[in-house]
Amino acid sequence: MQKLLKVVFMICFIPLTVLLVADEKQDLADLQKQIEDRIPNINIESISKSLMPGVYEILSSGQILYVSADGKYLLSGKLFSIESGIKDLTEESMQNIDMKMAPMRRDKVSALNKKDMIIFKAVNEKHRITVFTDVDCAYCRKLHQEMANYNALGITVQYMGFPRAGLGSPSHKKLQTVWCADDRNDAMNKAKLERTFGTNTCDDPIAEQYKLVKLFGLTGTPAIILKSGRYLPGYADAGKMLALIEEDEASMANSVVKAE
Repeated sequence: MQKLLKVVFMICFIPLTVLLVADEKQDLADLQKQIEDRIPNINIESISKSLMPGVYEILSSGQILYVSADGKYLLSGKLFSIESGIKDLTEESMQNIDMKMAPMRRDKVSALNKKDMIIFKAVNEKHRITVFTDVDCAYCRKLHQEMANYNALGITVQYMGFPRAGLGSPSHKKLQTVWCADDRNDAMNKAKLERTFGTNTCDDPIAEQYKLVKLFGLTGTPAIILKSGRYLPGYADAGKMLALIEEDEASMANSVVKAE
């Protein structure tokens, strides 16, 4: 008798669970449509419940936003839990998203033609990072000033174009003169260190690289992609960068061991 009741309970419970999940998905879809109707140019990549009751978390163009359940209020900023200490829930979500996107970024970068990059190769290469850069970005210039130190630590830097102001902007045109130069490394040095630019034009790869900026969820420059596909926003000096790279590679190695 108990077995029969258990079977009956399971039969009733499973459809109810399916209905609840379906209703939740429909609620999220309805909320997303409501937001998109009110903000036509918003790019919603995902929407889910946050830990704060009545508030939903949105991933939009690489940024996390929060919206009320009725879709009437939108908030940009950090969400903290203070239940037991102070916990940055926004940063935690960004780290989870970064981990999920890392394999895709890694595979896309691996498939790129190195001829479309501007590469500053370390003589004794031990590590390689991909840096999406803009010549008008102060921290991009600061990173470039560290190039000799990066290379001395065995870090090869391969540059991709990321005009922060968008395609067709003055920043984009400056990047084009670098990518179209006869000696692209020299042109990058002059652009970053001397703020001088050539006049060359060509069929450059920057527009295609800019598509990856959107796909990868990159929001600022310099945007650094590690071997694992993890995304590091901003500048780090050579010593700090080496520590971050080694931490990332150790994490990759541990993941392989666990998988085995």
